[in-house]
Amino acid sequence: MAAVNATAWVLWSRWERPGYGVALRARLQPHPFIGRGGDLAQVTPLVYPVLVVAAPAWAYEGWLNWSTDIDLVLQAVGLGLWALGLAVGLWAAQAIGRYGAVNGVTVDHHLVSDGPYRYIRHPIYTALVAIAVGTTLVFRSYLLLGVAALSAITHLWWAAAEEKLLSSPEGLGHVYDTYASSTGRFLPGVRRARRPSGPS
Repeated sequence: MAAVNATAWVLWSRWERPGYGVALRARLQPHPFIGRGGDLAQVTPLVYPVLVVAAPAWAYEGWLNWSTDIDLVLQAVGLGLWALGLAVGLWAAQAIGRYGAVNGVTVDHHLVSDGPYRYIRHPIYTALVAIAVGTTLVFRSYLLLGVAALSAITHLWWAAAEEKLLSSPEGLGHVYDTYASSTGRFLPGVRRARRPSGPS
C-alpha cells in the first residue's frame, strides 16, 4: 500500500504542477482549520502504511487499534474502498490537471467536464474520503477514524465554497449552474436541488 500510495502521489503532483503560481481572478480563503486540517487529512492516510511497517506494535496492534469478530470483512471492504479511491483520484487528477492545484478561479478558467467530471463535480474529494475510510478499515485505527471524519468535514467545506465561487459571476456563472444541474456532487445521480427561479 505504501508503494502504491507513493506512486499515486508522484503522478498526482506531476499533473497538478503547472497550476502552481498561475494568475487568479478570484481566490478562496479557507479558515486555517480547513486549510491545515485538509492537508493533514490528505497526507495521513497515504503515509500511515509506512508507519505500520516501521512501528507495527504501535500503528497496527496498539491501543489506538480496535479488533472485532469481523475484522477480515472490514479489512476487505477497506482495501476495496482504498483501491477505488486511488483509481478515481488518479483518473480525476489527470482530467483536471493544473486546476487541481488552484484554490480559486484562474484568469483563463474553463469548465472541466470530462473523465469522472462527466458524472460528479468533486471526484477528487470523493476519492480522498474513500482512501481515508478505506485505510481506516484496513488498519482498524481510531486515529485514522478521526482523520477520515476530518477529511469528510474539510472536503464538504471545499466543495460548497468552490461551487459558490464557480457559480458566481466571478467564476463560470450559468455555465457552472447548468453543469451542476446534471451531475452529482460526490456520487453519480445525487444532484444539486435546483434553485427557485422566482422570489421566495
